[in-house]
Amino acid sequence: MAWVDLPIKSIKFGFFEPNPTTATVSVAQSDLRLFRYKMIGTDTVVVDFRIGKAFFNPSNVVASGITMELTVPFASVYVPAIGTPSSFNDGGQTYSNDCILALDPGGVAHAPGCVAVLNESTRKVVLLVRNVAGDNINGGHLGVIGFFGQITFEIAAKRKGGIRIGATTSRRGGGRRAR
Repeated sequence: MAWVDLPIKSIKFGFFEPNPTTATVSVAQSDLRLFRYKMIGTDTVVVDFRIGKAFFNPSNVVASGITMELTVPFASVYVPAIGTPSSFNDGGQTYSNDCILALDPGGVAHAPGCVAVLNESTRKVVLLVRNVAGDNINGGHLGVIGFFGQITFEIAAKRKGGIRIGATTSRRGGGRRAR
């Protein structure tokens, strides 16, 4: 299958555990350098992203990470045993991969990061980008950061009005079948 570009209107940016709770993050259309996904088989997707700059308001916000809630034609897999999303011991995070944080976009300073899929009971696809230490992603308090990476994870069919659309569903006997 081919790559599908995701427009900025299909990505809701937010903070994970922000202080103050009213803090916001915004990404301009020109700073969405790349955001795409590619289906692999019937139950796996690769998401590839490059954000030139994400601006924080207020600029001194303290947050565990940046979330990206995606409007896509498939659902996330929910695993009840993992729990709800929290920063404690990576609770509520399923699939993960490394990524890169541009601490001063346009500058030389970069740091290792992590991108994870949040374990949402709503089955929404929400990605979390954070630093490896899991502490304040705005450690330098510059109020702007860039990031890029790629993550592969399992997906499920999205239900709309009781009808399955998109990916696959699990069937008895362990097989998978497209709907």
